Amino acid sequence: MVFTSLAQAVKAYGKMPHVWISGIFAALAILLTYYLAFTVSEVAGLAVMVIFFFAFPYILAGTYGVLIDNNKKKGAFKIYARYGFRRCLFPNILLVLLTWFLMNLATSLLLIFGVSPEMALYVSLFVVIPLVFFCYFADITAIRHNLTMGQAVKDSAKRVSAGSFSITAFYLMNIALLFFASFFMSLVMSFVGFEALMPLTELTEEAVASMPLEELTALVLTPEVIFATVISLAVTALVFVLFFVSFKTYFFKRMLTVYNGSAYHRAQEEDGEYDEKGRWFKYK
Repeated sequence: MVFTSLAQAVKAYGKMPHVWISGIFAALAILLTYYLAFTVSEVAGLAVMVIFFFAFPYILAGTYGVLIDNNKKKGAFKIYARYGFRRCLFPNILLVLLTWFLMNLATSLLLIFGVSPEMALYVSLFVVIPLVFFCYFADITAIRHNLTMGQAVKDSAKRVSAGSFSITAFYLMNIALLFFASFFMSLVMSFVGFEALMPLTELTEEAVASMPLEELTALVLTPEVIFATVISLAVTALVFVLFFVSFKTYFFKRMLTVYNGSAYHRAQEEDGEYDEKGRWFKYK
């Protein structure tokens, strides 16, 4: 199930051109945020980043739709995106807010008890892992079954709970892919920022350890290093964001066989269907 979904995600690069939209969108968001932050102001960069964040569910909804239904018709992406934008947006906002709240709460409590800031942040990351684990499919199931935000979270949690080994394998594969993506980014960084990173490679561990924090920060956060990091991050996003989206979609599509429809049982609703011009649709 996992490897089949993985193979389908790889094939989607060539068979489903719409899947590239998510990667292109993420790369443009990174580049434009960097450009405005350094040429206009940090506020402008932050504003653009927030706009891209709220617009990304539109791209996700369109991608989920065309992949689940394997729909290559002209205009299908836009139809799915408009239909699923709100259904995709709210579960992701909820997940981001809960993650931010739990991480800050855990970090604050640990700091009160004398834990170092680095360790407190490290532990707080593990606090939110179960949240992400159970809510990971909330946005896509909200679109697929026309669920409210609360219903979508319950549906995702039930599917994850019932998935056992296959779900665990799916998450482990995602973690492995994250490590691979970080390796890919380091590789791109070594090519793009070779000259900018040369001063760092010439330093010994003893020299780095004895260097004042301000001096080390100034050495690491030079404009050249930041530029190389941004370019590497954008290239990595272009290649891997679309892969994670398609991998998740194809795995969820196979998960639908676990339940006959929605895991969260509700009254049957009419979602609509395609008319003769393709202006409305119904997930099958």
